[in-house]
Amino acid sequence: MLCATLALAALLCGCDRTIDKQLAEHTAAETTLGVTPKEFARRFNERLPEVLSDMQVEEPAHMANLYKLDPSRLHPGQYEYVLETKVGPAQTSLLGTLNKKGELRAVGVLLTDRSQGARDEFLICADSAARSFISTAQDKLLPLITRLTGIALNNPGQRMTEVVSDQLLSVEIVPQGLLFQVQPQQ
Repeated sequence: MLCATLALAALLCGCDRTIDKQLAEHTAAETTLGVTPKEFARRFNERLPEVLSDMQVEEPAHMANLYKLDPSRLHPGQYEYVLETKVGPAQTSLLGTLNKKGELRAVGVLLTDRSQGARDEFLICADSAARSFISTAQDKLLPLITRLTGIALNNPGQRMTEVVSDQLLSVEIVPQGLLFQVQPQQ
């Protein structure tokens, strides 16, 4: 009986180490965008005037104030590893998933309102979010996001993706609305 108990204990201890090792490997393999939410807010806010200028908005530096992320208002969402905030007059949602170190694994922009103002605000936020992580061919991001959005709207249930500078850009219809995301290519 003692031998059987010792064998079972040894087996259980072996499993615990295997599970710990697998969890450690999973955590190490978890790719991130390499920034915290506050660093993302800084990047996002720096790109806004340029995005608005490219969209030919009058007084882009002044108008950027409508869409700026307030780093002091960034907070985890309902769940521990989710970031959630709103910007702009249409209250466009910016979402993010975090790893255990507090770095963003993905950033999303959610369109829930069908008004023209909300759609424009969605594109402003999506373009600024993409530019926060992609430094090449920034003038091609808005047309790409617009194209992916149009295709996603015409193909419900399918996720439209494109890789740009090692970042995966995607657009899909989700139960809450239309979701644009930036995440590292895996």
